[in-house]
Amino acid sequence: MTTAQTDILKQLDDPEPGSTWFWSLASIVVFVVIIVAASAFYFKVDSFEIDAKVIDQPTLSLEQLRTTQREELAVYSNYTWTLPDGKTATYTRIPIDRAMEMIVQDAKTAPRTLPANSKPATQPGAQK
Repeated sequence: MTTAQTDILKQLDDPEPGSTWFWSLASIVVFVVIIVAASAFYFKVDSFEIDAKVIDQPTLSLEQLRTTQREELAVYSNYTWTLPDGKTATYTRIPIDRAMEMIVQDAKTAPRTLPANSKPATQPGAQK
């Protein structure tokens, strides 16, 4: 082999390690920057879409839904009953929990005195 062929083989066989390291590190840094930028862009767009589709939903449709539900409750909460004498009476349904609360409130505000014609109850085992 000639010296020219040997020089060419040396140049192709063993590149400079400094430039290889530089280009490797620069490529990794650029790759990481691209990944971070893509992630930030994705989460920004995702947050924008959630705000637009969920949080900032127009309240008009919700108000219409509430209005129709209140109208249905008004219809279902009242009923009429025909009394034996032929008259009709309108009653209102209330939830049982609310009815129990109302009974407790009435019991708390009712006077604690006995009517004039009642006798106090005797305790069992009390002698007369």
